[in-house]
Amino acid sequence: MRRSNSYLSSLSLCFLLFTSACLATRSEEFDRFNQCQLDSINALEPDHRVESEAGLTETWNPNHPELQCAGVSLIRRTIDPNGLHIPSFSPSPQLIFIVQGKGVLGLSIPGCPTTFEEQRQHFDNHQKIRRFSKGDIIAIPPGIPYWSYNNGDEPVVAITLLDTSNFANQLDSTPRVFYLGGNPEVEFPETQQQQQQQKRHSLPFPGGRKGGKNQQEEQNEGNSVLSGFSSEFLAQALNTDEDTAKKLQSPRDQRAQIVRVEGGLRIISPDLQDEEDEDEDEDEQEQGHSQREEEEDDDEDESHSHESRQKWRKYREEEKQGSHRREHKEEEEEEEEKICKKRSCRGKGRKNGLEETICSARIRENIIRPARADLYNPRAGRISTVNSLTLPILSYLRLSAEYVLLYRNGINAPHWNMNANSLMYVVRGEGKVRIVNCEGKAVFDDNVRKGQMLVVPQNFVVAEQAGNEEGFEYVVFKTNDRAAVSNVKQVFRATPAQVLANAFGLRQNEVTKIKFSGNRGPLVQPRSHAHA
Repeated sequence: MRRSNSYLSSLSLCFLLFTSACLATRSEEFDRFNQCQLDSINALEPDHRVESEAGLTETWNPNHPELQCAGVSLIRRTIDPNGLHIPSFSPSPQLIFIVQGKGVLGLSIPGCPTTFEEQRQHFDNHQKIRRFSKGDIIAIPPGIPYWSYNNGDEPVVAITLLDTSNFANQLDSTPRVFYLGGNPEVEFPETQQQQQQQKRHSLPFPGGRKGGKNQQEEQNEGNSVLSGFSSEFLAQALNTDEDTAKKLQSPRDQRAQIVRVEGGLRIISPDLQDEEDEDEDEDEQEQGHSQREEEEDDDEDESHSHESRQKWRKYREEEKQGSHRREHKEEEEEEEEKICKKRSCRGKGRKNGLEETICSARIRENIIRPARADLYNPRAGRISTVNSLTLPILSYLRLSAEYVLLYRNGINAPHWNMNANSLMYVVRGEGKVRIVNCEGKAVFDDNVRKGQMLVVPQNFVVAEQAGNEEGFEYVVFKTNDRAAVSNVKQVFRATPAQVLANAFGLRQNEVTKIKFSGNRGPLVQPRSHAHA
């Protein structure tokens, strides 16, 4: 009897725990669903700013309903010339767009070799340095520290998206940035205040864990991750003296997140001019080699010796046979590579595996160059996209981006993101934006200007138009590495004429006009301005 009661008690307890877990999961999903029940959407500007010695950090309040719906947070950093944004990392994937300026950037990827080294004047070695400039999209994987430095003559302005709802972030949706050094100020004070209020209202759990005896006593100054350790422990762990360990903690450093490098930053980086000179030398050597070959051929032609002509014919025949063999071999290799792709095999074909490692992964793509455009209308504007097909590392981050430049009065016709939320940041100019929800209600219908941000939830239909005075330039971050877009014109062209006629009550000539008049893409110039 006791065994049966014990068994029933255990079974009831398991059922209770399972039910609680299910309810908690459903509650989280329900809360996330409710966050996207937006009756109106607002164009947002930064809510908080942190001034540093050599720059400025601005953040948007992550508690805005629009950002809660999209599951992202946003940072705008301005780095002055010779300014260094100290190393930091985040549990959330980051996608950066360079609005202005140029500089260099470095990642500290665990397990990767230090491939840049110098042994002449000052011995040093470090991992690869990457250059960036205006219009670059930069992908930063979660948990990997990175730093950036402005080596140009104008301030660097960068917009950073933190995908806090990404699967890689195993914490909650609170945006977090961990700084390895310095004494950085809090970048998202709203979330910190919210957490402190929750701690005050929460009741202590009886029998819970207690901090060590020195936990309250050793509250070191500073906000970097190293400031949480004692200087004595750091000295032992890093094999250095205690004075150096105290400097690493930077308890009284007032420079904040972005510091000024006096005299410029000295790093190991290939000189672009030297590379160009080497290329020119190689070209000259190739030209000289080809000239010598031509002269030798001319000498052979002038000799008219029977023996030389026979050797030349034999050489030409062997070359033809060798060429046929090489072509046949290349065809076999291509066929083998196709079979290998179908079978998902490794170590075969022309790939050596090195290009697919995180150490050599390409993290940067420029999307503002006119030649880079994916959609173009000479009277309306152009659109460029970057996704995991053009920048493979984005498949790991599950993010993508789009750059749009509308000329004066140009229109980006009604469209929607099929599989992603999107966040639009205005880079230049001013334009009219309208967003419509599933009920046919315009949740946003207003002008947006430079520096403002706008969230467009998944499947909400949006259209943009540039103003009369200047163009309208903006970048769109998307929460899917292969975000797909559909537009109304495309749907009309793909739909049979009889379906459109009956669905909208149109005559045949009206259906023909809707389907086939005008351009096929989403970029449109208004008819009145086109005639003008």
